[in-house]
Amino acid sequence: MKKLFLMAGACSVLAACATPSTEVGTALFAITQQPMLVTESAGTKVGRACAKNILGLYISGDMSIEAAKKNGKITKVSSVDKDIKSYAVYSEVCTVVKGS
Repeated sequence: MKKLFLMAGACSVLAACATPSTEVGTALFAITQQPMLVTESAGTKVGRACAKNILGLYISGDMSIEAAKKNGKITKVSSVDKDIKSYAVYSEVCTVVKGS
């Protein structure tokens, strides 16, 4: 029984390291979309900029709005969203910009 508690504790610690901080909480597996900004302008272009996290030990990427605008060749922003995918030991957070 003691080993079971130790294993459960280790799993929760490792999962928390790889899970990004979100308004919806921390989970072992999660896929969420969060709206961040909406304007009156419309557009058909989409740009994404992502950052990856492995066990909280290795984090890389540029998830800035500017990087997403550049990737989508967008000059006028109509909306900004955040996509989060978290799988126990790996997570990815992407900023999604739509515009023209």
